Amino acid sequence: MDPLAGLGPYFAVERGTVGEGWLTLDQLHGEVLAERVAHTRDALAERARADVEDRVAASIMSLGLFARLVSPVLGSLAAGAMAPRIDLSTTRWRPVDSGPWPIAVEPGEPRTLDEVTTEVVGPLAERIGDDFSVSRTILDGNIASAVFGAVTMLRRLGAAGADRAAGAALGSLAEGPLRGTGTVDGGFVRASCCLYYRLPGGGYCGDCVLAAR
Repeated sequence: MDPLAGLGPYFAVERGTVGEGWLTLDQLHGEVLAERVAHTRDALAERARADVEDRVAASIMSLGLFARLVSPVLGSLAAGAMAPRIDLSTTRWRPVDSGPWPIAVEPGEPRTLDEVTTEVVGPLAERIGDDFSVSRTILDGNIASAVFGAVTMLRRLGAAGADRAAGAALGSLAEGPLRGTGTVDGGFVRASCCLYYRLPGGGYCGDCVLAAR
């Protein structure tokens, strides 16, 4: 049994061969990426009963995607298990109407949190930013929010190794690719905003810099 499955759907991954309908992360660009953003925009617009900007939808969509890519790495640290290999060419995802993105991985050398952040999530953030005019500052903040959100979830679950996951997150914030994206003083506060406040009735996320003012 996958040791990550017990941590919840944001941590679990499918392993090995998968059926039809799965795409690699490398295929998340152009029309495929635009469809995912449009799907998020339409779902948000229906809930808000108002129009939603594409760049807002793209930012919010990225939060869910980034969370699904960093959470298995952090979950593996908490579970004391070998991390799955997350990369652009072999890691697969499947479109769904709602909920966490399904992720499937192939066997291979595991990668650290910093490696996944820079070599996988970073290039995806570049695509999203270029196609939908979302600043890299916002998207890097979304990456950090996904990382510390996963740590918070692991602590709430009472995962035995949650402190190991927290250590990796704090190390990345202090000296790794998450430098400058936020601060930790009783809890993580990001240095940017994901734009959720621009939704009618959206308000601020718990780690938002605007909420901390």
